[in-house]
Amino acid sequence: MTGSEIVYALVWHGEPPYGLTAVGLAADRLEEAETLASDALDGRALPDSWEEMEPQSRRCVVRACRPIPTEGLWHVSDDRPDVAEEHSRRDCLARLRDEWPHASPPAGRGAGPGLTALARWSALVCRMSPDVLLDVEEDLLDIYDTYTVGGLADTAS
Repeated sequence: MTGSEIVYALVWHGEPPYGLTAVGLAADRLEEAETLASDALDGRALPDSWEEMEPQSRRCVVRACRPIPTEGLWHVSDDRPDVAEEHSRRDCLARLRDEWPHASPPAGRGAGPGLTALARWSALVCRMSPDVLLDVEEDLLDIYDTYTVGGLADTAS
């Protein structure tokens, strides 16, 4: 991670299991990251499942996203039974603040459409079963120098 201020693009998955994904970005490179993310993902329809995508399509997305300057990825899911969405979202946001205290939302406006798309695509990969093994060229999480994927009951890197 750089020494500059870190901001994040957030995506909330509002269907059980709930989940929150944050893509960390250097504030001073936010515009560059937005442009590169837009170029990489513009016009690509988000599939229902990363795992069910054709390997060649996964490789194309990963290759297109590699130049995006990110500072990390953080994802937490909540599969606790009988938890209301509002409660889950509050708990996930609290976990984000606890584990990424150095990061904040972009000032003035949220993340642009390119970075929001990157967060959505990354969340799709994070929701896959941990039993699924992908080649590095097909693993979107490989574009991040650091990432954390876990649940409210645990956090694993």
